[in-house]
Amino acid sequence: MNKQAFKAVIFLVISICITGMSCSRVSEKTEDFTVRITDKPMTFCNPINLSVGSERARRAGEPIVTLYNDYYYLFVTGGRGYWYSDNMRDWTYVSAPEFPGGVLSVAAKGETLYACSMNQKNVYKCIGDPKEGKWEQTGTFDSDRYGDANMFFDDDGRLYMYYGWSQVMPIKVVELDPNTFKEISEPKVCFFGDYKEHGFERRRPEDLIFPYFNHRPYFPEEYPWIEGPWIVKHNGKYYLQYAAIGLEFLSYSHGVYVSDNPMGPFEYSQHNPLTFKTTGFSPGAGHGSTFHDKNGQLWTICMIPSMYGAGRGGSEMSLFPTAVDAEAVMHSNTAFGDYPQYYPGIKKDAVNNNFTGWMLLSLKKYVEVSSTLEGYRPANAVDENFKTHWSAQTGNPGEYLTVDLGKECKVYAMQINFDQQDAKVQMGGPGFGFGGGSGLDRYQSYTVQVSNDNKNWSMVLDRSNNKQDLRHDYVELPEPVNARYVKITNVFTHEEGKFSVKDFRIFGNPDVAKFTKVADVKVVRNPEDRRDATLLWTPVPEADGYVVRYGIEPNKLYNNYMVYDANTITIHSLNRAPEYYFEVEAFDSGTDFYREKTEETMGRGAEIELQKGRRGMGMGFGQDAGSTVRIMTYEGVNEYVFDNITPDFYTLRHTFGPVLWSGELTAAELIGSGTEPTLTAKNLTELGKGTTVLGMMNLKVLPGKDSGKIVVTYDYNK
Repeated sequence: MNKQAFKAVIFLVISICITGMSCSRVSEKTEDFTVRITDKPMTFCNPINLSVGSERARRAGEPIVTLYNDYYYLFVTGGRGYWYSDNMRDWTYVSAPEFPGGVLSVAAKGETLYACSMNQKNVYKCIGDPKEGKWEQTGTFDSDRYGDANMFFDDDGRLYMYYGWSQVMPIKVVELDPNTFKEISEPKVCFFGDYKEHGFERRRPEDLIFPYFNHRPYFPEEYPWIEGPWIVKHNGKYYLQYAAIGLEFLSYSHGVYVSDNPMGPFEYSQHNPLTFKTTGFSPGAGHGSTFHDKNGQLWTICMIPSMYGAGRGGSEMSLFPTAVDAEAVMHSNTAFGDYPQYYPGIKKDAVNNNFTGWMLLSLKKYVEVSSTLEGYRPANAVDENFKTHWSAQTGNPGEYLTVDLGKECKVYAMQINFDQQDAKVQMGGPGFGFGGGSGLDRYQSYTVQVSNDNKNWSMVLDRSNNKQDLRHDYVELPEPVNARYVKITNVFTHEEGKFSVKDFRIFGNPDVAKFTKVADVKVVRNPEDRRDATLLWTPVPEADGYVVRYGIEPNKLYNNYMVYDANTITIHSLNRAPEYYFEVEAFDSGTDFYREKTEETMGRGAEIELQKGRRGMGMGFGQDAGSTVRIMTYEGVNEYVFDNITPDFYTLRHTFGPVLWSGELTAAELIGSGTEPTLTAKNLTELGKGTTVLGMMNLKVLPGKDSGKIVVTYDYNK
């Protein structure tokens, strides 16, 4: 038996209506619910890590979870192996050399698992216990054109193949002989994409993350990719799930059709999309699978986009609770979908009750760092944007990042999301992401400490000798801690990269969190394009953000957007035909955002430059960059120093603007041991605001042993 322990603190998140009867979900009752996990950790946070021992993290493409003989099995694209677990928390990897690679389908018939890959004829079956990893070829299909193949054995033993992966071709179904795997019916069209009627199926360039089609621009409206069919039988109905519109979009999502017959006809659910998440740290919710847990509750595992380094795209995973309501409508809950959630088997009626209530405390807080690589600002580490990151100037031990929560908070969990700036081996690959492979002895290693005064620190997490490639290290603390400052310190950065953090996400304060239903909400449905609606509401004081819920029935608001620090949104995902109901709920973590004054932290945009030599006294356009030193000016910084000045002619100017001073500087003025200026130039220009003069710009020359300095000062008298 070839297997390795795989400890995945699976990062999954979902969300729940906490207040307001109009957003309550009427779900089927789950009888005989049994709590499956009673020890910590009891929570996860999307996105999910996927790794094997010390190997590099794997691409989490097209994930499948199936419950077979009381074990969960997880399959993803590409690998000759898979994972199993008895609780969806603790996973063991199984190496299976004869298991098919590629985009997979796995289905159970009686006591046997079968598998195949898209666009391949071979069918494989598992020999004995799947935990042993032994597979063999057992048959062949008639066709090698089952794109995104999904085999489905019905309760009566009949076998169906659902397939489709195209912008113009449909999702189809054909019945197969369950013994020979040959077609015994004519293939039948289930449905095509219909983006002009289904708003969530549209490919908007504004939602593009990284281009797959890098040979051309993306058009204002394109046919969507309709792909990844997956059939779920629930209470006698057949739910045919599909993915739209492409991994490279924030709006990658699932929809569902339903039928009373596995061959159809299938009816579109006007409650679509099934899983949809365009905002937050882990957007996207497409091409995955929906499965029953041990209590009979439904969950949907999704492929989501990822990005590392300079636009290197790939895929990871997220998990969301799903249910079928009393009127047979399948729906999921993605609100707070990347906040801590409970593992399956802990909360009854998970689609309504799975959010822990632990709020995001680190969003838009003040960040102190040891150093910053130009272009990778500290604020990036608390911006909830998976496409940005902060980077230190080095990967040396001791580089650090401290988040000031603004006040003492009760911290329950944290998720540290890493990038890897300037590494020898990059995390991703253009378009296809990462795919495991030979590992390292050590990966990103670090410590996390907490403090209430930014001086005295207590260790809460020690990863000083980390041997797993954890891109998203989610940690539920054994007990909550009180802290205002949370500090992550680099111990080791692998691949000779620089210490880089995508987002340092800190969660807690459930006892002080507030959820307030907004009363004054205005909605305008676009009469020219009913797929769109714009909402505006009265801001709630101190709110961190809002959950905008919507649906086609007042008690079935099954879809949502999360909006941070704004009181308006335009939705582009509506189905054209039905009318919609909307609800807005404010949420507050009990902390306040840090309002960065960018004129102080990033600069005023007004630069000054010093040019050496007589190369014209004009505007400075096109001058030799080697002879010009340019300095950004900052609000609150009133002295700017040009070093290493040797005898020559110099010109000081406002960059791309007028000359402020020019003159010949001699050795007598620049070389010496004195501390007083050898030359001063007063009143180079007035400084002020509006009609008021507040001060003057001045210049002085200071001598040095081998060279001098030109110091420009902003001297204010008000």
